[in-house]
Amino acid sequence: MLHLHFNPETDISKVLAPEALKMFQYEWGIYHKLVRSNEMQHREIGTLIRTEIDLRFDHPFSFLDLACGDSSLAHKILAGTQISRYEGLDLSRPALECAAEVMKDAPYEVTLGEEDMVSGVKERPEGADVIWCGFSIHHLQREQKLEMLGAVRSALKPGGIFVTAEPVCRSGESRDHYVKRWHDELRQRFQSLSQDEFDHIWQHISTYDFAEPPEDWVEMGVKAGFSSSRLIYAFPEDFFCGAFLFER
Repeated sequence: MLHLHFNPETDISKVLAPEALKMFQYEWGIYHKLVRSNEMQHREIGTLIRTEIDLRFDHPFSFLDLACGDSSLAHKILAGTQISRYEGLDLSRPALECAAEVMKDAPYEVTLGEEDMVSGVKERPEGADVIWCGFSIHHLQREQKLEMLGAVRSALKPGGIFVTAEPVCRSGESRDHYVKRWHDELRQRFQSLSQDEFDHIWQHISTYDFAEPPEDWVEMGVKAGFSSSRLIYAFPEDFFCGAFLFER
């Protein structure tokens, strides 16, 4: 059974404005190019999450997907597992409509909500066994990241896990240096994108990305109260991003 909840306070004229919808479709096309080409290592990260699920949950479990997008990664990860309840949160109404299509035949309870990931995770009425958030927390400042991790821990059931994949920088590296260093590196990595598409995504990265060193992610997990936090996947060669596992 699928439940799709939109925020009644959202201005529908802005959500469905032709220019906003056109921009969403353009950016969604860029995202899907990166997923199809695996230039952000979605397949490897998905495999790691599935491995952790198979190791821990031979009984029904719940899955909370923060900034879920179209839920396609979770849909693949959860196929054939003991999943009983999936909840996806995202601020993008068009993305949630895509997620509803992806999840329409899922053999488990599905709830999709138009919510910000930060406020959404703080207001969960019940805990989740697995929480996943991909390439989103790096938009927050350092103290906000730590607050977010604390909220995620509180939203997990005892024995639950949180997995996130985020851009990382070098230890002691300034943000200016990080941004300058990665422009040419990412142009080489994102071969599937046209120059216009790359310029568009680079504008987003250079404005909104605030990377942390891997060791700082681990330290923040400890400060947030997780029983363990560790790097479980380092992107090959240039180590642009890392995946981290936090256990309650």
